Amino acid sequence: MSNERTTRDKSTSYTLLTILSILGLIVACILIFFGVLFIWGAFSPEGDTGWVTIGIVTAGIGLVLVAVGVGMLLYIRSRKAKEEAGPQEIIQKIDLTGDVDLEKLKCRNCGAELDQESITVKEGAIFVSCPYCGTSYQMVEEPKW
Repeated sequence: MSNERTTRDKSTSYTLLTILSILGLIVACILIFFGVLFIWGAFSPEGDTGWVTIGIVTAGIGLVLVAVGVGMLLYIRSRKAKEEAGPQEIIQKIDLTGDVDLEKLKCRNCGAELDQESITVKEGAIFVSCPYCGTSYQMVEEPKW
């Protein structure tokens, strides 16, 4: 239930942000249009030199709104793509050089030899599950000094 609500809330917020960014782009186009008209009108016989400043400021605000609107749309698109991809699995492999003697890992409860499937890493901690006695525990690395 909570997962459905979270998905619905995200969808609603994405829709709202999309609508706001599209409205911002429309306003930006209008501002740029009027900014160009002010600059163009400043060079007419009835024009005023102050219109150039108004036109540049208006067009500049429009360009900033375009950048914000396009950035917001790209952000929404990238977030949706990440959510659709789902969680990522990270696999770490360690290549040891030289002669390495590995010790056999034994269950601390029953003493049985454990294999690779008995060890899992969750949230950065190493967990051991013994398939023989069913014991599960977290491995704690002791300091080497």
